[in-house]
Amino acid sequence: MPLKPLLPALLLALVMSIVVGVLAAGRNSGFTLALAVALFGLQMLFALVRSNAPFWQNDAAPAHYAIVALCVRRNTLLAALVYAWGAAAILAIYSLSGLNWRHWWQYGAAMALVASAVFLYAHLLTDEQGSYRTPRALNALMGLTVAQGLAVVGVLIYLIAWGKLATPRSDWAANYIFATGSVTLALLSAISVLTYRRLKARAVAE
Repeated sequence: MPLKPLLPALLLALVMSIVVGVLAAGRNSGFTLALAVALFGLQMLFALVRSNAPFWQNDAAPAHYAIVALCVRRNTLLAALVYAWGAAAILAIYSLSGLNWRHWWQYGAAMALVASAVFLYAHLLTDEQGSYRTPRALNALMGLTVAQGLAVVGVLIYLIAWGKLATPRSDWAANYIFATGSVTLALLSAISVLTYRRLKARAVAE
């Protein structure tokens, strides 16, 4: 399924999760904030499955490398959106809710920078017609996707093992965002690699 029809619901979930997140952080309500960030994560998972599931059937028709590249591009853009959401959520919550954490702007700015870099790479990788595609570039991107998945799983383990999701310190809201982003990116990475391998196995040169 094309990504464009899914964008309105994704952007609505992004905005709603941030608005509710700001209100929840202002009231120091961890449960409400957890629901707010889960809203975006679930909507992102829905979009991932809708856009990737058609390529998972074993009896699907052979795919050209243009299709492989376009699908990889879509998943990369979704990853950029997750990073952008994390940046916007942290910057909004710590600048509007009254919750104070001295490192909020560094983490927010870093996630915004990563989102910009991933978004730019997705556009350099291929355009809507499949230009700029090369099997080597796609293989390199899948390697980065695997590394991303392992990294965010490490972040999630750290947050849980060190009790960061139950901390009384003011970074608790950011930790909820980090955890949701990590789970979302881990699933996105796994789905992206699964789709890429299925498509690559059926890919034929144009």
